[in-house]
Amino acid sequence: MSLEILKGFIILACIFIPLERIFSLHKQKIFRLGWATDATYFFTGHFIGRAGAIVVAVTLSLMTDLLKPELQSKIASQPIWLQFLEAIVISDLAYYIAHRMLHEIPWLWQFHAVHHSIEHMDWLAAVRVHPCEQLFTQICKMMPLYWLGFSKETFVVYALYSAAVAFLIHANITIKFGVLKWFVATPQFHQWHHSKIPKINNKNFAVQLPLLDLLFGTLYMPAGKRPRKYGVSDRIPVGYIGQLLYPFFGNIKMLNDKLKQGMSRYFRPLPVTLGAILVAVSSLSAVSLINRMDIPTFIASLNSEKVTVA
Repeated sequence: MSLEILKGFIILACIFIPLERIFSLHKQKIFRLGWATDATYFFTGHFIGRAGAIVVAVTLSLMTDLLKPELQSKIASQPIWLQFLEAIVISDLAYYIAHRMLHEIPWLWQFHAVHHSIEHMDWLAAVRVHPCEQLFTQICKMMPLYWLGFSKETFVVYALYSAAVAFLIHANITIKFGVLKWFVATPQFHQWHHSKIPKINNKNFAVQLPLLDLLFGTLYMPAGKRPRKYGVSDRIPVGYIGQLLYPFFGNIKMLNDKLKQGMSRYFRPLPVTLGAILVAVSSLSAVSLINRMDIPTFIASLNSEKVTVA
């Protein structure tokens, strides 16, 4: 498995490094700052991606009541090319929503900021994704496809396409794609999302289908212009371990700041009561789901248990 990952790394490097030398947008070194960190993400990310697929499969196996065999059969019987196009739309729509959440929810942004810490865009920058974010987006993207029953062949084709586009849109190249730029995400489209200007990096949330951003009013792709600087204003560690820890320390700091501002309102009787009810219902739902029962049946099974004394 490790040899296959190494082979993939070498093949991608042989494709993109020459392209970035010939059609470079910004003059920069191949082994730029953070290159070793991103190479580490490349090798660890493969296993995290597999973990995400396992989580999706296990979750769906516990939610058999929500599966629709007739619908899955109809979708799987379609031509692969049609399933592939449907998978792009469905998966990228799910990713668009998840991506906006990563930007708009402060504690999620702490994880996503690691990806935006890239200051030198190139093909390898695509893999700088915190493991927690990778699991989150992987589940959001793949869950609908598994639930709908797309064929295994479609998954293979879509996975290859998705990976290729991810590396392409981060590449340091100036190649123009003409009218295709509206139907396939390109470097011209995604590089603006990594702009160091906050108002601009909250645009272009799709990673495969720019038409989604056009539809939701978040498209930013001015003709004849490209961003000059990438990154974020926050000071994020350059090393792999430091980046893994960064979101957790960031969220602890946010919590401490809120505590200093005064959190007494969260400990009033009503919020505490509602919070306790929420925790109880969530716990009950989780246990009943594991036992594959609905909540009333699960409660009834607890009440019907008899204790026998020897």
